[in-house]
Amino acid sequence: MEAVFHMDDIEPREQPSEQPRQTPPSDIILLPPPTALDVLRYRYHHGVNLGGVFVLERWLFPSMFPACAEGASELDAVTASFSAIDIFPTKEKWEAHWNSALSNEDIADLAYRLCVTTLRLPIGYFTLGYQFTINTPFGSDVFRIIYSQAWQAVIKLCTRLYKAGIGIILDLHAVPGGANGDSHSGTSSGRADLWTDPKNLQLLAKCVGSIASAVAADQIPGVVGIQICNEAIYGAPGAFDFYRHLTNAVSAIDSSIPLYISDAWDLGAALDFTASINTTNQPLLPPVVVDTHKYYCFTAADKAQAPLDIIRRVATELQELLPRSNSVVDKGAKGCVVGEWSGALDPETWSQAPATEREELQQQFGIAQSRIWHERAGGSFFWSTNMEGKVGHAWDFLHMNGRKAIAVPGYLTFEFAKVRDCRGHANEQKEFLKSTDIGRHIEYWHQAAPWQEFEHWRFEEGWELGFRDAVAFWEMRLNSGVQGAKEGADKIGLLDLWILKRLRQLGAVGDFVWEWEHGFRQGVKSAQQSLGLGHE
Repeated sequence: MEAVFHMDDIEPREQPSEQPRQTPPSDIILLPPPTALDVLRYRYHHGVNLGGVFVLERWLFPSMFPACAEGASELDAVTASFSAIDIFPTKEKWEAHWNSALSNEDIADLAYRLCVTTLRLPIGYFTLGYQFTINTPFGSDVFRIIYSQAWQAVIKLCTRLYKAGIGIILDLHAVPGGANGDSHSGTSSGRADLWTDPKNLQLLAKCVGSIASAVAADQIPGVVGIQICNEAIYGAPGAFDFYRHLTNAVSAIDSSIPLYISDAWDLGAALDFTASINTTNQPLLPPVVVDTHKYYCFTAADKAQAPLDIIRRVATELQELLPRSNSVVDKGAKGCVVGEWSGALDPETWSQAPATEREELQQQFGIAQSRIWHERAGGSFFWSTNMEGKVGHAWDFLHMNGRKAIAVPGYLTFEFAKVRDCRGHANEQKEFLKSTDIGRHIEYWHQAAPWQEFEHWRFEEGWELGFRDAVAFWEMRLNSGVQGAKEGADKIGLLDLWILKRLRQLGAVGDFVWEWEHGFRQGVKSAQQSLGLGHE
């Protein structure tokens, strides 16, 4: 696949040089501690989507669709509106919709009662400005007027969320041509022309570059990642080549910004692709995270199953992420979030259970999902919150929390006094745990390969940093590192990708760098267990 954009079109930022070096055993390297932004980006994301605000969906906000609207997409709604009430009243209506999406009270509720760490915000290419809509369905002067303040509305919302300690994934939900044929791609064309038209790919590349430049220039605070597209069609032609080009382009702007890609309904293939990018021999590329969606109410196979059968299925999900043989050094890093999930089941499924058991089954279903996502993924984002339409309680984040059908990780609810006490306990245990873990490591390899000379000092170096990093994530809120935080702690969620970042910073080379990684993982594990995270 030929490059669909030119690197020269994007202004690069100066990047620090990273030279590999060999460390003498007498020198234990301690890298700088995680920053507040590191914690926002790499912690476990207990998240929610804000759907239907910047990319309309009729089922979420029916009042934005005049009676004359023929379809269910953003383009259908805005076209019908300016036909019915003219341009400037439509502009006012759209701006009011964006600016009232979350009140200050709503944000406080999300941050402090519901313990949301991160919000996934669907936007469209038409949100970014008129220059990104020329020769597209949103390219007329009418839309230039209506959407003139859309990007500023995004920045204002992100700023308000950040001040409450909530990070943001900017999700390009509606992309030029459509990543899929559904109406949530911005139009009702029914086509996924992003993948077959180089002009659409070029335009999307410019959109991603523009967002990355704004993030790098600190114009939008709290951005934990940029999602390139939403729900790419299965087998999207040339998708991985395009993603690879984009990682190079964003690297020229700011290689620290995580990029999120759709798994295109094939999680294994997407993870394998990201592992080829998330490697230590490509130190200036941004980390790439896979976004997968989990729903159990759409297919014939889903509908044929009873609620308990589906609940049992949930326990088998995300097998691709089980840590059977994780090795960033040898195999690359894999990171994944469940970008959309809900408590919805089809009426046919519910018909296979007694009505008297529905409330309990609904709770079991939601808790089973949220717990397995927390155990195996780097984050999860319920779809959706603060919608207007009567979409059903199982799609409503506030309602599902009220029914205790979403499991909130306990550490997010800890008062600062408990966070402090847990930190003290971990630090008291540190030297004992370190000595024990190093001893076990040395003894294992002495028994397994007595003829081999190892570099066990690397294990100790990795262990020390892993333990410290885990504690640093835990205490960042307590130390006022997270804006607006009033309680709670955090854990490393995207562990592979965090290890990759540390390995790139370390710049270590040699046949035994794997020992450093083993030590780092064990240091994180021991710290988290001593902090009380072992059973989360």
